[in-house]
Amino acid sequence: MVPVSTLITVLAYAVAILGYLPVAPHVDLAVRLAFPLAMAAGIVFDRKGKYPLTGIPSTIATIIPFVVYLLQLSMANPAAPVVNFLVVLLCVRIVNEKSPRNLLQIFALALFALASSSLFSLSALFLVYLFLQLALIAVSLVLLTFLSVDTRLRLTRQGLSRVVGVALAMPAASVPLLLIFFAILPRTQYPLLNFLNVPGERATGFSDRVEPGKTASVGDVKTVAFRAECPQLGRNDLYWRGIVFDALAGATWVRSEKRPDEVPAAPKGNEVRQVIYPEPSRNAYLLALDIPTRMDGVRASQGADFTFTRRVSGSGRIRYEANSVLSDAIPVPRGIDRDHYLRLPHQVSPRTAALARGFTAGTPNDDERLSRVETWFTQQGFRYATSGLAVAADPVDAFLFERRTGHCEFFASSFATLLRLAGVPARLVGGYYGGDFNEIGGYYVVTEDRAHVWVEAFIEKRGWVRIDPSSFAANFDRATPSRRSFATKLAAFADSLTWYWNQAVITYDLQKQVELVRRANRQFRGLNLPVVSRWLLPVAGGAAAFAVAVWWIVTFGGSTHEERLLRRFRARIEKSYGVPRNHRSRGLKELADMVNDPAVTEFAAIFGGAIYRDRRLTAEECRQLSLLVNAIGVPVRREDDKSS
Repeated sequence: MVPVSTLITVLAYAVAILGYLPVAPHVDLAVRLAFPLAMAAGIVFDRKGKYPLTGIPSTIATIIPFVVYLLQLSMANPAAPVVNFLVVLLCVRIVNEKSPRNLLQIFALALFALASSSLFSLSALFLVYLFLQLALIAVSLVLLTFLSVDTRLRLTRQGLSRVVGVALAMPAASVPLLLIFFAILPRTQYPLLNFLNVPGERATGFSDRVEPGKTASVGDVKTVAFRAECPQLGRNDLYWRGIVFDALAGATWVRSEKRPDEVPAAPKGNEVRQVIYPEPSRNAYLLALDIPTRMDGVRASQGADFTFTRRVSGSGRIRYEANSVLSDAIPVPRGIDRDHYLRLPHQVSPRTAALARGFTAGTPNDDERLSRVETWFTQQGFRYATSGLAVAADPVDAFLFERRTGHCEFFASSFATLLRLAGVPARLVGGYYGGDFNEIGGYYVVTEDRAHVWVEAFIEKRGWVRIDPSSFAANFDRATPSRRSFATKLAAFADSLTWYWNQAVITYDLQKQVELVRRANRQFRGLNLPVVSRWLLPVAGGAAAFAVAVWWIVTFGGSTHEERLLRRFRARIEKSYGVPRNHRSRGLKELADMVNDPAVTEFAAIFGGAIYRDRRLTAEECRQLSLLVNAIGVPVRREDDKSS
């Protein structure tokens, strides 16, 4: 015997956990720790039957967080305070007595907490949490009706299984409607209130400009930028090209609207085919391994600097294929407009200019000047960091001679400025570097914190040569660690679920459906069948399948085993004794008295004894009743008939 009160308490804890887990990464540390502590305290209080935090302590524990988070509420930060307070209320209810009223509040708060997680991120795991939570709540509500009648009620295992089965039938019956609404209702591609959440510090990520010296710190954003299906590559091959910056606006690097015409040649190297799935964004630039040469599956314009932009703006999910040549140089046989790529900032500090003059001593060529700048950078002991950055009007000077610490924007802009001062044409390239290879799905996951900027210098007879000044940092290897811990393996498994979800559902568009039909059509045409069979077999097979489906629905669809037995019973009586169909409204006892058949009488006794007592027929009773139906109308042989 299982106490209903104990069972529903366990279910309440499970529902609360399912509401807390998706939102845990987005709440304050204090609230994140408060939930497991509340769970432990609630379990202890439930076992002792005493709840010391009810009444005034509970009210205080609610009012103080309410005031704190109310003061934090603003148009710039509307979601986080509300979600934190929801979790606090859930903690307060968990440590209190599990009365029917408090249990209903736990269910509601847990459901709201799960729903609030969609304000920050939305993935396939959300549906898993939602289905589990709804199933547990359905069972809990059914048990709660028993608990409200008798708090000391206990259920047998058989009774419990029946209750759970009935309760789970409700959410199961709603699945077809969920699938229909999922197909016809629009889906947002963004977390619902992201446009209102203004970060307090600059966040990492792809940008259409390079602005060193604007902020003292950069916050790492671990959200996924895109996924790329391709073979596993070496670390130095994982440069994802996006945008080229060729002009300066003060200390900011931008992409000029009118760029000089160049006629690059095809780069040389190993070709790699990628299928890329970017996360929804308003970024018009299409990412691919450096150097991309072709893109299919999306309408795009290609620039002479091997950048690709979407012709049609939009923020929905897209999928495209890219061909790239793994090379660190773009040959330009006809040369470039050197003056365009040698333009300098309006202000250059005297010590920066003096440093650059040292790289030109002795009339070296461009290749030698580039080598001198690389050597100097390597010897300086610069450190890569995302905090404690220089905030100055001249970030190049501040980075080179004072702070000597910075992220990729400081390294790349300083390196390119020195090259231009030394007479070497240079430009910046923005994109991403690195990625985590998911061995389950065979694709790379590239997150926003891997956004990166590097330099391309023009060298005669070689073309635009890629240099990554950030690699000259003394701690560069430690700044970009390899992610192979157990936690990252679990994260990779979870991400593969999202990957397959996007593959099977979100990006399953009309183009994929048409391709699937075309593939099936090609395979069917390849079959060597006679002309008649090619149309006769499908038509005959379809007609037979339709006939079987109609027969099954008419005969068995929507009926229980008891209903089918009763239908056979009445049909047998009508056939054997000519009882008209309008007598079907009569009860079983009346039919037995009318026909005076022992088999009918025994059937009525067994069937009525079960159904009228509100219990299901056992397997043995069903077998016995089936035999009785077959015996209706069959004359019984006497003993003297047997002897003769």
